Amino acid sequence: MAAETGGVQQQAMRPRTMLEKQPYMLAYGFAISLFSPLSSLYQLVKLNPKVHMTAPQMTKMAMRILPHQTVLKMAQMDASTPVKENFNPWAAFAVVGVLQGGVYGQANIFFSQALKLGTNPSYAGMFRGFGFAAVRDTISQGAPFVFAEPVRKQFIDPAFPDDEKNPSPLKKSIKHWSSVLGCSIVATVASQGLHNCQITMQSNHDLSHMTAIAKAYKENGVRLLWRGAEARIGLLLIVNILNESLLKKAWEKVPVEDA
Repeated sequence: MAAETGGVQQQAMRPRTMLEKQPYMLAYGFAISLFSPLSSLYQLVKLNPKVHMTAPQMTKMAMRILPHQTVLKMAQMDASTPVKENFNPWAAFAVVGVLQGGVYGQANIFFSQALKLGTNPSYAGMFRGFGFAAVRDTISQGAPFVFAEPVRKQFIDPAFPDDEKNPSPLKKSIKHWSSVLGCSIVATVASQGLHNCQITMQSNHDLSHMTAIAKAYKENGVRLLWRGAEARIGLLLIVNILNESLLKKAWEKVPVEDA
């Protein structure tokens, strides 16, 4: 079906249905969950230096919750999709952050219980620290999602202009992904302190948002702002690549089929 505007036919578009989105959401959830629990465990260990685990031990423990994390990640993205469609990506990623806090929470609580860390961690506290989570993902995922293209156009394209007569698809792709990954690294480091405060709050159910900040700072000092960021940089690079390759496809509009 096509609409005619000023003598030019325009293809009518519609959002994908919930059912049409699910293959993308399943692939998205599974791919992220191959890395996310391991990243969470690594950061928990970094915040608790008394714990010593080898990489194979951490990998084995993280893989025990791969199915749980895949299902939770799918549910998270399905729940946040209507927010994006009815409001904007900033609001969507704030909701994504709160829900992501629950996904991280399941992992952090599982690991805290297994390693006997924190104060009475239980699954009732999966969403503790939701304030930290909302701001964290607004920065770490929302900023690259929204600003990657403007950064490319304003800074990377002028520095590395295309040959107008013979444009290179490879060069265009490199510039696009350089912008996405560059924005992701900056945004991830900027939000790491918030993430560490949520980990502390989820492992210690007697803490409020303010006392979690105080405890995390007391135990880590100013390093709280970046400790464990290397794991999230690796994970967020993967996440933002998947945002570009899968999430945007799930959220994009498709042509309405001709009657």
